Amino acid sequence: MSAPIDQPLPGIWRFEAAHPEWTPEEGGEEGWDQVVAWWAIGTSRGLLLIDPLVFSWGQLDQMVSDHGGCAGIVRTIHWHQRSVAEAAERFGADVWGGVSRSGVPLAPLDHPLRDGGELWDGMQSFSLERADEIALWLPSQGVLLFADAMLRRKSGELRVCPQSWEQPEGGPARLRTLLGDLMRFPVEHVLVSHGPLVLGRGLESLRAAIG
Repeated sequence: MSAPIDQPLPGIWRFEAAHPEWTPEEGGEEGWDQVVAWWAIGTSRGLLLIDPLVFSWGQLDQMVSDHGGCAGIVRTIHWHQRSVAEAAERFGADVWGGVSRSGVPLAPLDHPLRDGGELWDGMQSFSLERADEIALWLPSQGVLLFADAMLRRKSGELRVCPQSWEQPEGGPARLRTLLGDLMRFPVEHVLVSHGPLVLGRGLESLRAAIG
C-alpha cells in the first residue's frame, strides 16, 4: 500500500505515494512534488477514502474490514482519479465528486457534490470553481482538506496554488475570495495533497496564505 501510514488526528489516516505519472518537468516552484498524499476518514458508516492512490491492497483491505467496510470514496478533483475506480470496484463503494461549472462530471461518479453539499457526520463539500475541484470540511476534527488549490512548500508554509494552474472564472482573485469564505469555519488544521503534513494554526495559516 502507500507508505508510510500516519494517523495525525483521531479518525484520520494519511498515506503517501509516489505518483506514477509524475515527471521532473512537473516539479519546481510552479509545479508539484512526486510524493502525494491521500486520506482515509473513520465515519459512522465505515471508512471513507479520499483520493486513494494504492499499489498494494492488503493493509487497506484490513483497515476497511476493521472499520466496518468502505463507506464511500471522494475524489476531490478529476486529476486525482488515481485508484478511485479500482477501490470502488474492490470495496463495492460509491464515488462522490465535484462537477464542472456546466454541471457535467469530468470523471465517473455516483453522487455529485456541489457547493455546500453534505455527505454525512456533518462533512461538507465546497466548490472552488477550478474545474470540478472541491474542498472538504470535516467538523469532527476541525479540518479543511484540499486537493490542489492549497499546497505546502517544503518548509511547511501554506500557499495558494500557482497562477499558472487552473483558475476559476475571475482568476486568482476569485479563488482567494472562495478560500476566504471558508474561514467562517473554526478551522484548526489544513490538510493538503501536495506538501508535508502540518497540524494546527489552521485559520492563521489560511489567512497568511490568502493575503
